[in-house]
Amino acid sequence: MLNKVVFFLHVVRSGSLSEAAKQYGISASAGSRWLNELEEKMGVGLVKRTTRKISPTQAGLHLFEQFSTINNQINDVFNEVQNLSNEDKGTIKIASTPLFAKHFLSQIIGEYVHENPFINFVVIETAFDVDHVHDVDFAIRANATYRGFQNKDSLLVKRTLLREPLTVCCSPSYIKKYGEPIYPHDLTKHLCLYATTLVGGNKWFFEQDGEYNTVEISQTVEADDSEILKNIALAGGGIAYLPYSLIQRSVAQGKLVPILNNYISSEFELSLYFKPRKHMPARCANFKDFLIQRVEEISLEKKEKEANKKAESNCSLSTQII
Repeated sequence: MLNKVVFFLHVVRSGSLSEAAKQYGISASAGSRWLNELEEKMGVGLVKRTTRKISPTQAGLHLFEQFSTINNQINDVFNEVQNLSNEDKGTIKIASTPLFAKHFLSQIIGEYVHENPFINFVVIETAFDVDHVHDVDFAIRANATYRGFQNKDSLLVKRTLLREPLTVCCSPSYIKKYGEPIYPHDLTKHLCLYATTLVGGNKWFFEQDGEYNTVEISQTVEADDSEILKNIALAGGGIAYLPYSLIQRSVAQGKLVPILNNYISSEFELSLYFKPRKHMPARCANFKDFLIQRVEEISLEKKEKEANKKAESNCSLSTQII
């Protein structure tokens, strides 16, 4: 019965019997049978089935709300007992935006597994929110934030990892063919590249002298990987709105040109989200602390590396002039 009730929680959260069965590790037919048996035992219908979605009845919603609390308390007890052991082992499941996964998470996990061989990782690369908090231990999301921005309500605890300016940029060949936008509103007449998962999607935010402009740019290419957008911009395919660290080298090489420099743009923010727990499993708590520390260190290392390259380039240029 307990297994069937916990499975029922999965069904309500996902709104899909097949998805809940996948999460719980059973077949869809077994999940359907469990749900029917649970309803027979309770003597009341718990879900309403349509061709598109499963939703709880009034009785089902009551069971979901009451047992979700009980289930969380049970998990807290299990975690508390497991934490009595000093052994750091188990599986950590992380959903991460592709940009962070490639430039930070892969290195951090490699270092962590090297020192903690009994920890297993499951990494899901996705630019979209993982709204069902039971699906993963950690989620790393990207947002475009601006002054006065209100993040949507979340059941997760948020810890900001990185924050940097977003920069509007394009290739010199694009400017040569289409001209350079002078005012934000000019973007409506240009080829623009954007990610729907950033705040506003095709609505870009600008500020100048306390005045705010939100521009609904025209759609040319939509993608949820910032590096794809950068590569399209490099090829002259349009104007992109990207984190400065991603385009810094291309700008230094003259392959991309920052534009609308008189305006303050949104900020690119990468944040870590996790469940609010009374007793976080030791494996998760230890990795969380390591992740936060290493992101700060790696970010500093990257900045120092770029500064050294710039200094070496300036020194080389000075030598050539002499």
